[in-house]
Amino acid sequence: MSRVETALGPEPTRSRPPLWLLLATGGLAVTILALAVAETNLKAHYLIDQGEFISVFGLAFITVAGIFLYRSKRLFASLPLVFPWLLYPVITQGDQIIDNLSINPMRVICHVLLAAIFATPVAVVVAGVRHLKARRSGTLRRRDAAAIAAVLLAAEIWLAYAFLGWLMIWTLVAMIAGVLIYGALPERSAGASRQRSERFALAVLVAGVAVSAGTYFGYKNAPGAYQGSPSFFMDPAQRDAEYRLDRVPLSSKPPQMPASPDLVGGALSAYGRTIDALLAGYHILDRNYTYDFHNALFVRHQALVPNYRSAGLALVDNARWLRADADRRAAQARATLADDDPLTALLDDLRGYVAFNFDRAPILERLSGNFERTQAGLQHAAHLYEGESKYLGVGLSTLIAKHHAVMNDPNLQPVVGDLARITRSIYNAYAHHVVGF
Repeated sequence: MSRVETALGPEPTRSRPPLWLLLATGGLAVTILALAVAETNLKAHYLIDQGEFISVFGLAFITVAGIFLYRSKRLFASLPLVFPWLLYPVITQGDQIIDNLSINPMRVICHVLLAAIFATPVAVVVAGVRHLKARRSGTLRRRDAAAIAAVLLAAEIWLAYAFLGWLMIWTLVAMIAGVLIYGALPERSAGASRQRSERFALAVLVAGVAVSAGTYFGYKNAPGAYQGSPSFFMDPAQRDAEYRLDRVPLSSKPPQMPASPDLVGGALSAYGRTIDALLAGYHILDRNYTYDFHNALFVRHQALVPNYRSAGLALVDNARWLRADADRRAAQARATLADDDPLTALLDDLRGYVAFNFDRAPILERLSGNFERTQAGLQHAAHLYEGESKYLGVGLSTLIAKHHAVMNDPNLQPVVGDLARITRSIYNAYAHHVVGF
């Protein structure tokens, strides 16, 4: 038995965090780490996108739990498990925090947040080992805890290598060095300073909750365009700029098979293929701008499509040719339909929606060209095309839902079935993407 254990005896329960907090924080730690290194189409990204409000409930949970722990004199020992709950709301606003910074401040803020994210599961494991050690009437010495933490941080280097870059690898190396230095410091015995430590922990909790909540609500409600994009899809202040679904009224007549089903079906399919071709160009621009930005931010070397901007814009130009062909087909098909035919309304709506998106294409090209002049601006170019790509699917799916009477009519499936299939494909391409993450 060490001299520390001899002097203090078995570690008292109040000197370690409770098991319920250990388990809850462990689940949170693994989730946040997965979100930090995963791509934008991970379904769990709901927790930092539409479901980011859940982080506020987490903040409320740790506030109440912290008060309980303070009253039972276990808050100071639980502080390492408190920080992840304070960090979660900040992470949900990470992109807004770095939005208008240059590349080096972006790197600093991102890697400070990542350091905290990578340290969280390590802290949970060390606390768990300490908990198990204490149940056996022992004490985990500082140098042993530091050694465990250093090994776990070293094990995380493969995550940094596989998903991030060299800056995160060197950040982990610095963290390992700091942990080992801390472990070499002399032990201190607990005693009369416990009450003072608990008051300090309470002050840290109160200040941390205030900063975390202030960051969340401050950046979430900050005015101005989101992520440098003029996109109404990403900027709530510009919702009125989107395609108006009420511009084409629905017909009150029941759907019926048209006189020229192949002509009408061909026109509908042509519009679907046009939007799909536009999405193909936007996808190349979105993904490669994203990878280019991450290469700069994390100092990594992910391969890009050669001359990806020209390649993506070439596909957009090809989609313009398809649009002209679709408009020609639609004009021929419409001539065979009555003005009050439900299929006429669907054709007119598709033509308007396609025109709306092609009117935006030159704006996106100009803005992304300005953004890409700096490494930090690559982020905005990426989010610009990512937002537009997601809107192509969301907007088209909403438009098709408006015309559900036509689209769901079993007798019209030979006419509308191909359009329905293309719409599902376009929507699913970005259904799980978190824009701006």
